[in-house]
Amino acid sequence: MIKKYVILAISILVAMFLLSCSEEIESPSGVSGLPAEPEAPRGLTAAIGEGSITLSWGVSDASAISQYFIYYSDSSSSDMSLLDSTQNLSYEVTGLSNGVGYFFRVSALTTTGYEGEKSRAVSATPGIFSILINNGDEYTNDRTITIALTAPALTSLVQFSESSDFNSAHWEDFSAMKGYLLSDGDEMKRVYARFQTRDGGNSSGMIADSIILDRYAVIDSVTENSGGAVLTVGDTVHISLYTSESGGEASVNIDGIGNVALNDLGLSGDGLADDGIYEIDYVLPVGTELLDAEITGSFTDAAGNRASDVKAGTRLTATFPPDPVTLTGYTESSLEVLLQWTRSAISDFSFYRIFRDENPGIDESSYLVTTISSQSTTSFQDTALADTTAYYYRVFVYDSHGNSSGSNELEISTLKNTPPDAITVAVGLTGEALAVEVSWLQSYEDDFASYHLLRDSSLLTGYDSDLVVGIFNTQTTTSVTDYLPAAGTYYYQIFIFDKQGLMAGSNIVSINIP
Repeated sequence: MIKKYVILAISILVAMFLLSCSEEIESPSGVSGLPAEPEAPRGLTAAIGEGSITLSWGVSDASAISQYFIYYSDSSSSDMSLLDSTQNLSYEVTGLSNGVGYFFRVSALTTTGYEGEKSRAVSATPGIFSILINNGDEYTNDRTITIALTAPALTSLVQFSESSDFNSAHWEDFSAMKGYLLSDGDEMKRVYARFQTRDGGNSSGMIADSIILDRYAVIDSVTENSGGAVLTVGDTVHISLYTSESGGEASVNIDGIGNVALNDLGLSGDGLADDGIYEIDYVLPVGTELLDAEITGSFTDAAGNRASDVKAGTRLTATFPPDPVTLTGYTESSLEVLLQWTRSAISDFSFYRIFRDENPGIDESSYLVTTISSQSTTSFQDTALADTTAYYYRVFVYDSHGNSSGSNELEISTLKNTPPDAITVAVGLTGEALAVEVSWLQSYEDDFASYHLLRDSSLLTGYDSDLVVGIFNTQTTTSVTDYLPAAGTYYYQIFIFDKQGLMAGSNIVSINIP
């Protein structure tokens, strides 16, 4: 502008000089006019940003313009100051204060150095523009969303679009909360917004927020790895629920146990975090008893969609060992002990088994004494033992699934065995030819085994099995008729045997048969 005024002043001085001269000077090419003044830029607009304003304008012939001058003021009544220059048709003014109104004008400078008139003034107030979908949720299961808007006080209009070019978008009145209908199709949705203020300013930059539209949840399958085996307390079963979505909540309901939470965090048996497979290594707790228990999987995805429940293709069977019984007992003799135990109360009782050894550390590989199938039987007499010997016992309880538990281990020692007390024998005639009656007193030995009757035609000198004429295993038998081979004198003696083979001989008696 200064150059223009200088040129004009020089032209006026030249004209005055020529008028004062009487001599006419003729130009060889005639008098030439001044260069054309550039037009003022038109269509100046201001796009508002945070602490910034972006100016845009246009000219009819940009090829004749070398640069543009940007003028500004923070008051409509004050003179504008030159801010900067640019060769482009837009310019971003930065470093401004949010909430403060600014005024701008733009002029053009020709390639020959002439500055034209300034454009009309535009005003704009920089401020913060932002949008927040559904309070910042990552997912939604509803196409209808709410958008919270942040904008300067003068904002009057807003546009929304899922396209950054705002194709087919329409302006609507601004308010701090707006509703918006997302396009169909479950996927990541990005919503763009732009604003307009009452003074004609527009928002600048990309203002957008995103949310994942997810309206369906599906369980692909539920599995467990028992392989049909019968499990017991403390066993671990790996349970998996397969989906295509991470970030949700999954669980299984096991009949007889209840809900068991699964995870997709790479913990407690989950092989890989955030892979959409929810897993657990589940340890069967004490008291677990299952028979073909169904496993039902449940899943709610991160958007709040509840999938239809899915059952595992296999079932769980698990039992727990019966409660052990308490074993007591005492010695009855040199060859017998009596065992007693508390009654098992389990509902699926199968049998008791008694194991014995002459060394401690009884288990189910030890010698099996007996199997008892009656649940109410709680005692057993173990016989035919060795005297002065320590024996170790345990009673195991078995259920119908084959689970077992052993009692405490009991040590019992048999008594020392002594020979039985001798008895008295007598013999007499029966009145029948060649027949005699041999009688004796009954033995009351606890470990009685048998009576052995010996006879000889000469005086007996001790036990001789070749001379045995009768063996009687009944303790109450106290007489017998003996038929002799011929007349003569015969000698009798009776020996009493206990169960461990010790014996005692009676007195010797004789009889003469004429």
